[in-house]
Amino acid sequence: MEEVYFNRTNKLNWKTFSVTGKDQSKPDFLIKINDGYSVQYFAVEVKSKEKSKNILKASKIVYLYLKNYQENKTKYLIDNKEIKISGFLISSDSSLNGYLFKKEELIDNSSNIESKSKFTAATKYKIIPLKEGHRTFEFVRTLWEEYSRIRNNYKNKLSIGIIIGNTEDNLNPYMMISNHNDKRWSQRWWKI
Repeated sequence: MEEVYFNRTNKLNWKTFSVTGKDQSKPDFLIKINDGYSVQYFAVEVKSKEKSKNILKASKIVYLYLKNYQENKTKYLIDNKEIKISGFLISSDSSLNGYLFKKEELIDNSSNIESKSKFTAATKYKIIPLKEGHRTFEFVRTLWEEYSRIRNNYKNKLSIGIIIGNTEDNLNPYMMISNHNDKRWSQRWWKI
């Protein structure tokens, strides 16, 4: 991650972003990432883990941001210059523990002999975390399923997903996203 931008002036006096357009509601942060090929910006909605409904409602909020962006009702700016958003993410104050919700047990996908696909996805292809919260697992797959119903309605192929800490990498933040790779939609487990 190269940079973080807040949605308003803050006590840290950190950099901010703004929006223009018909709907000026905006996510909590923008993060700037250089993946080695290009610079990308992701919008992040952060919710409190204290009530599960906060996190569950985040998907509706993120879909609203996504729709407004796709339909040119909202434009994102940094230093009064328009930027292109690559995707929308959900995070919580538990994210760096490897899950989103308050009380979760971690699933070990690397020892899941009941599900060959999960085992292969986690160990061979590394497109899902080796360990993830059981509720987070359900939440992100539901998020992707809902998005799959509308994503082809739009020309821009934006990513959508969550941020959680990787338990195998000192809990460093990773994105677990559904993204388009010029040919098809796929999953990606990607260090921020």
